[in-house]
Amino acid sequence: MPARAGDPRARKTGKTKPVIPRSIKQLLARRLHRIIGVDAVREAIAEAAATHTRQMLPLVNGLRYAVEPIAELKRRPEYERCERAITLLAPRVIADAQLMRLGGANDGGYVMLDTLRPPAVTAAYSFGIGGNTSWDRAVADLGVDVFLYDHTIAAPANLPSRCRFKPLGITGIQKAPQLRTLHECLAANGHASRHDLALKMDVEGAEWDVLAEEVSQTLEQFHQIVIEFHDLAGVLDPSRHDAMIAALAKLAATHQPVHVHANCMHVPIWIGDLVLPPVLEVTYVRRRDVAGRIGGPAGPFPTAIDQPNMPGWPDVYLGRFGHKAGE
Repeated sequence: MPARAGDPRARKTGKTKPVIPRSIKQLLARRLHRIIGVDAVREAIAEAAATHTRQMLPLVNGLRYAVEPIAELKRRPEYERCERAITLLAPRVIADAQLMRLGGANDGGYVMLDTLRPPAVTAAYSFGIGGNTSWDRAVADLGVDVFLYDHTIAAPANLPSRCRFKPLGITGIQKAPQLRTLHECLAANGHASRHDLALKMDVEGAEWDVLAEEVSQTLEQFHQIVIEFHDLAGVLDPSRHDAMIAALAKLAATHQPVHVHANCMHVPIWIGDLVLPPVLEVTYVRRRDVAGRIGGPAGPFPTAIDQPNMPGWPDVYLGRFGHKAGE
């Protein structure tokens, strides 16, 4: 409290401190809140949310794992459905090949094999850009032409000369003026017969429609494929299971998974000793390109070069995803 006239503190110093009216104090408080409150409060809320998530994810996983004995869970149809899916997604080591990370430090960056460069790959297709072109720029830096597709955004600014953007989306069965099939996109760029291609697809669930419709011959034109699978938990739904398994099996017939990474912004589902991330990034290599070099189970995941999709959040531990203990 400021000293007033007649106050012993005022007599001691010989000075009288000015009294600030309450209305001025309130005004200053409001001004200060506007100046420092918005960013500071937002940062505090974001940090609290991130801390809460870091603490809760392991707990949620543990509870789901321990709710029911594994022996009983393995007899449930959900367990069998989950096992069928993750077996088709199980990554394996490729002899004489290394993994590398391309793109941003968090969301938008993907782990690929280091063969994603000429001559194995001279053109790449990137479906689903949003506001992140870090993967596309990194691939272009390797001397690869990149064809970017997204019908939900305007053309990204300052793209490298090797990057070409088209405001179109990808589809399979569903048709719309701004959508094209994968084969149609390849044909439009003179790539209908090319086999030195790479594919990145992050299209918020449309990947299931694409894989359901596209023929294996088109998929086999790609040396490497990375897909972020959305709503993977749909394999537990009896009405969707067969169609989703057929899509995964079609891709697994021509391509071998080499890397997986769970999107940490979605809580994984535990069914006994199986873990099923609702959103999962999977990197594939064409089987014929690595014939005789496909080795044992890869992992554990995440690897040293993986990064969580959200900065500061914990990554999701998948272990040797899709492989049985001792395999």
